[in-house]
Amino acid sequence: MEQRLSDLIILLASGINQRRMYFDNHPNVQALSAEIVEKLRAMLSESEQNEFAFGVFSSKFIRKGKYLVGPSIAGRSLIEFSECLCCGGFVFRWPITPADLVTFFRLGAEQKDKLDSLETARAFFASAGLSHIEISPPLSEDRQEGRDDGKNSESDDNDDMDFMAADFAPLLRVYQSLYETVATNNIALNSDNRIDLDQARSSGEELVAVSDKGALDVMQFMRYPDFDSYTIGHSVRVAALGALLARELDWPRDLQNEIATAGLLHDLGKGSVPDEILFKPGCLSDDERQIMETHPVLGVRILLANGETNPIVLSAAWGHHIREDGRGYPVMPPWFARSSAAALIHVCDVFEALTAARPYKNPMCPRRAYEIMIKDKGAFQPLILAALIRTLCLYPPGSEVLLSDRRRAVVVAKGPTPGLPLVRITHDESGVPLPRQKQPAVHLHREPKLQIDEFMQVGVDSDENADTETVVHTV
Repeated sequence: MEQRLSDLIILLASGINQRRMYFDNHPNVQALSAEIVEKLRAMLSESEQNEFAFGVFSSKFIRKGKYLVGPSIAGRSLIEFSECLCCGGFVFRWPITPADLVTFFRLGAEQKDKLDSLETARAFFASAGLSHIEISPPLSEDRQEGRDDGKNSESDDNDDMDFMAADFAPLLRVYQSLYETVATNNIALNSDNRIDLDQARSSGEELVAVSDKGALDVMQFMRYPDFDSYTIGHSVRVAALGALLARELDWPRDLQNEIATAGLLHDLGKGSVPDEILFKPGCLSDDERQIMETHPVLGVRILLANGETNPIVLSAAWGHHIREDGRGYPVMPPWFARSSAAALIHVCDVFEALTAARPYKNPMCPRRAYEIMIKDKGAFQPLILAALIRTLCLYPPGSEVLLSDRRRAVVVAKGPTPGLPLVRITHDESGVPLPRQKQPAVHLHREPKLQIDEFMQVGVDSDENADTETVVHTV
């Protein structure tokens, strides 16, 4: 249920993005509005309710005392709309219609200036005929969205929300910008193939700047089950991993910026691959694989058509599926020399695919991903793969773990010993959440009787028979 709630919020934000690119009667806008109504109808019918509500506080979505990480990153356009309306969230009541949503998308796409009050915003909605969509009063520090009616939830829920919010506070705006960059370019590819290279470059530089401050815990994305439409999130996470590795390898700052940009743009060619292939839950047929394997070349063509000339960005788009031993795709001409940039993005690409959730598979713990990648002889540049393992360690920052004394914790930073990081205790031995201010930090290398027993990511796959080819066919 929680995943469906998050998906609905992301779809609402996507509707605003689509309307910015198109117009009310465009097939994409019409189809999305109908899809949301149908999903909302099914969800409300199942829960025996007649409304769907969520809050917005400090640039984050909140529902029932829970900070929704994925939607908060993917739904920047909806958050910005709420800020223009001076409101604290939205309520969608049944029977809502596709026409209601199209109007909502249009208002969200066209409203740029902040209104002077909530009353003005409500009059604005009323004049547009939005009787089934209501805007909620602004939320405050002591009145964050707990239940659907806006009243405070139980303290444990609010503590959990505060804990998540604190973890993501330094990163939220950066990741929202990254997500918006990839999402906007993907939408543009469906219209006139014009992409915003300047925005991608600016977002890449911002990512590197945050990485320099030590605040880039990319595994945060991978431990939350409510993350979005994964094809866009994949490019964001590859860019984040790329920035981390380029820094670990001590590459020049301008090269780090280019790597981050390349990560954001490396999969542009997927926009030309049919959805039934891109999202297929299983192995591809030979014909489907041939189509899938055209996406690197298609991506380079799109970049060149948009005036991109940077060799790092172009080589990453073209060569991120080429192995160290020369196999992979596209087929290399005899004179081709594989670039270090493409080799780095290739490592990040596969690791992200293995460790992130997909509609057709559970996520995999980093240790198991390392094992698979190390055993795949000739696939990866050894120095870059070693840098990945050295940078993220066995339990990357943001990983949820179960300790040997049955307490749960979140990894804060790597320690001097690979398997013994610095952790913050989040739940006691009985699984009861601890208030944020009472979550002790523990250096595991200083606690000889305490160790990590289990990687706690939701739905983690420990299948010993998993193989890279099956898992990453849609990377």
